[in-house]
Amino acid sequence: MLLEGILMGLDVEKYYESELVRREIADFCRNRWVAVHCEAKKGDGRPLLVRYDRGKPLTISYPEDVKKILRRFSGLKPRTFYASASLYSRLASKEDALNYYENVYARTPTWDIDSRPEWWRATIKVVEAIVGALKDEGVSESVYVKWSGRGAHVHVHEDAISSELYGKFGPMNVAYCIVDYIIRKIKPTILKVNLDFKVEIKVENLMDPQRVFTAPLSLHKQLDVACIVFKPSQISEFDFEWTDPTRFKHNHEWRSYVEGEADKLARKAFKIIGPYPREVKREAPQTLIPAENIQKKLELLIPKKVEVPAIRKFKLEELRFNPNPPPLSGGRKFSKSSREAFLKVEDILSHYAQGNIDFEHTIKALNYAKNAIIPFQNYKPEDIAELIKLYDEAQKILFNLKSPKKVKEWLLSHGPPRREHAKLDEFFKFKGEK
Repeated sequence: MLLEGILMGLDVEKYYESELVRREIADFCRNRWVAVHCEAKKGDGRPLLVRYDRGKPLTISYPEDVKKILRRFSGLKPRTFYASASLYSRLASKEDALNYYENVYARTPTWDIDSRPEWWRATIKVVEAIVGALKDEGVSESVYVKWSGRGAHVHVHEDAISSELYGKFGPMNVAYCIVDYIIRKIKPTILKVNLDFKVEIKVENLMDPQRVFTAPLSLHKQLDVACIVFKPSQISEFDFEWTDPTRFKHNHEWRSYVEGEADKLARKAFKIIGPYPREVKREAPQTLIPAENIQKKLELLIPKKVEVPAIRKFKLEELRFNPNPPPLSGGRKFSKSSREAFLKVEDILSHYAQGNIDFEHTIKALNYAKNAIIPFQNYKPEDIAELIKLYDEAQKILFNLKSPKKVKEWLLSHGPPRREHAKLDEFFKFKGEK
């Protein structure tokens, strides 16, 4: 019986020699920020988790990258591969990795089932509840389940959510609200499973910015168990023996999805749950929330609407053309001041006016800053309300003018080009244009 011999004792290096194992890890980790759990310990006895290599975020794009990491950190005895819930546009620097709002283009909604190996039958009942709730909401083809070691993860493929929805609500908000909404639906079932099986299983919403999850076919950090994947149609067949690293049973169809399958659920969940909060005090996952308390809780999570001041601080007519705008990813530090959020509108429109980005990208960039970044800054409430209105107005102008040339002319009608980021020779070159 596998449960009787799952403590560490496996030849880790030999296990990762498998081309299938390395390929599954690489395909999942691509465009994600990687973390590697090592058997080596820190000075205080805590396990060592490697997230950077020579100051750059750790990444895996190809099967051979797994080999390179195992060799590079061999002295630390790498054992487990994790990857972020977030998928990044760029991961070349620490700033890229920590840029959760502007540099993340998608997230994988994930339900973390905290359990024990010996409770696996009860855990499968909870998996069934989550998968059933998703099916009721029209999401089934894009769902897959991982046995992570002590418990399980239920994932919805990130591409089941359209880029339009990500642009409208922001990846962080979409993943958070979908996970929280389903957890609320299944709380009675979790409680019943715990009572029936006399266990203490928890289902948690771990959709925070830095969250990582075990990659498919990675080994567990402590147990000789492979992180195998299975699809909803296989739930009733699952046996813990599938996780045996010497003869695992694994379904590579975790890659399959239906584009936009989760859009309807995302809209519904966002309307009910709202955006990702900075601090969320949640009840224990198995505790039922009385119906009369749900609305009160939602009111605390969702900020009340603030009216835009009569005398505006950020005016549409003060937007100007920037011939040398900073890059859209990481170019503005929103935490610095609310003016950075104002200048971001200029940056986006100036990039469009110069043909650096297309119309769709421009709309998405405006929506993303408006919905996924500005509401979570430590600005005055009236500044947030005013900035959101400014972004809406900028979008209307964009839809009316359409062409980059007209947008450029409109920006120039407000005054000379902004010289904040322009080099002197570029400025004079611009002035000489007809």
